[in-house]
Amino acid sequence: MSSRVLTFVLTLASISVQQISTFRRLGGLGVNPELRKVDTLLNPANYDRRQTPTANTDGASRVTIELYIRSFGSINPIQMDYSVDLYLRQRWVEHRLNGSLVRPLDSNDPTLVKMLWKPEVYFPNAKDGDFQYVTVPNVLVRIYPDGSILYILRMKLRFSCMMDMSTFPLDHQTCFIQVASFAKTTRELELVWYNQDPIKMYKDLQLPQFQVKDITVDTCTLSFHIGNYSCLQAVFELQRNVGYHLVQSYLPTSLIVVVSWVSFWLDVDAIPSRVTLGVTTLLTVCSESSAFRDKTPAVSYVKALDIWMGSCTAFVFLALVEFTLVNYLGRHKRRFLFWSTYSHPQQAQRLTSFGSSTKGVVTVEADGSSVEGVTRPCMPVAWRREADLAKKIDQTSRAVFPLLFVAFNLAYWVYYQVLV
Repeated sequence: MSSRVLTFVLTLASISVQQISTFRRLGGLGVNPELRKVDTLLNPANYDRRQTPTANTDGASRVTIELYIRSFGSINPIQMDYSVDLYLRQRWVEHRLNGSLVRPLDSNDPTLVKMLWKPEVYFPNAKDGDFQYVTVPNVLVRIYPDGSILYILRMKLRFSCMMDMSTFPLDHQTCFIQVASFAKTTRELELVWYNQDPIKMYKDLQLPQFQVKDITVDTCTLSFHIGNYSCLQAVFELQRNVGYHLVQSYLPTSLIVVVSWVSFWLDVDAIPSRVTLGVTTLLTVCSESSAFRDKTPAVSYVKALDIWMGSCTAFVFLALVEFTLVNYLGRHKRRFLFWSTYSHPQQAQRLTSFGSSTKGVVTVEADGSSVEGVTRPCMPVAWRREADLAKKIDQTSRAVFPLLFVAFNLAYWVYYQVLV
C-alpha cells in the first residue's frame, strides 16, 4: 500500500513540474505583463525601498500633497478637537521606474505597496487615527509610465484644535491640519502642496454647528535637535451657526425675563402672586444657565454666553428686588396701623391724630361675629404718599426695565457680531 501511495505522489509532482515549466515557456499565461515588469524592477536585488528616489543625486525628493476631505465634524469644544475623514494623496517621481510601463498601472495589493519607497509622513496635531479597512484596505498605488507615482490613503483622524471660547456661541474658530515628514529631514524630503486646489471638500459636506468660511494652505518647518523637517498645514476658518443657540438659549431666557415683568402690573397687595412669579422666573433662568454651562469647557475667562445668562439673571433678580421695595413702601406702615387700631385703640388714636383730618367707621369680623362702631383714624398724609410712591415705582418699572433690556441687547449684539 505504501509503495502505491509513494508512486502516486511522485506522479503528481512530475505533472506539477511539467505544468510550471510549460507556464514559464509560454510567458506566464494570465499574468499582466505590466505587473511582471514591476515585480522585476522592484526585486530587492535591484530596488532598495529604503532609499529615496533622489538618494544618488544628493537632492531632496519632492512629494506633492493633496487632501480630499470627505467628512468634517464632531467639533468638540470640551475636548478641543474635531474629527475628519480624508483621503491623503501623495505624488512623487520614482526615477528608478521611468520607462518601465506602457500604460498606468493601478494596484491596491499590500505586497506591491510594501515593495515601494513611500514618504514617511504623519500628522503632528493628530490625537489619534484609524486606517480604513472596510471592505478592503483603502489604499491605492498608481504607477505612470514616466515613473510618477500616485499614492492614496483613506484615514479617519481626530485633530487637536485649541479654541478661543471668549465669544462663544458667537465665535469664529481657526483649526489646522498639519502634514510633516517623520524620518527624513529637509535635505532628503521636501513636502509641497499640490498647485491646483490642494484642499478639496466633498460637495455636499455640511457641518452641524459651523460653516467653513475660508481654507488656506501654508508651509511650516519643524525643528528638532537632529535637524529640520518639512511641514505643511491647512488652515480652516470656521464660523459657528448661531441658530441653535438662538432657539435653545437666547430666546427662552429672553422670554423668562419678559415674564418677570408681569409682576409690575399686579397690585401691591398681591403678595403671593408676585413672590411666586419672581422666585419661579429666577430659578428657571438659573437652571437654564447651569444646563448650558455643562456643555461648554471650563475655561478661566468669561464667555459671551456667560454674560448673557448673568445679565438675564440680574434682570429677573432686580424685578424681585423691585417688588420687595414696593411692598415695603406700600404695606409696612399700614400693617402697623391695623395692629395699633384693633389692639390698642387709645394709643392708635394718639399716634395717628397728627396729620389726619377725618375718621371713619369700619366693621371688624372677629370670631364670626361683626363688631361695628370701632372708630379707626384715616391714613396719615405721609403714609399715603408712600403708597402712591410704591405705585409710581411699579408704573416706572413697566417702562424702565424693557428699555434697559433692549439697550443691553443692542450693546451685546453690536459688540459680539460687529466689533469683535
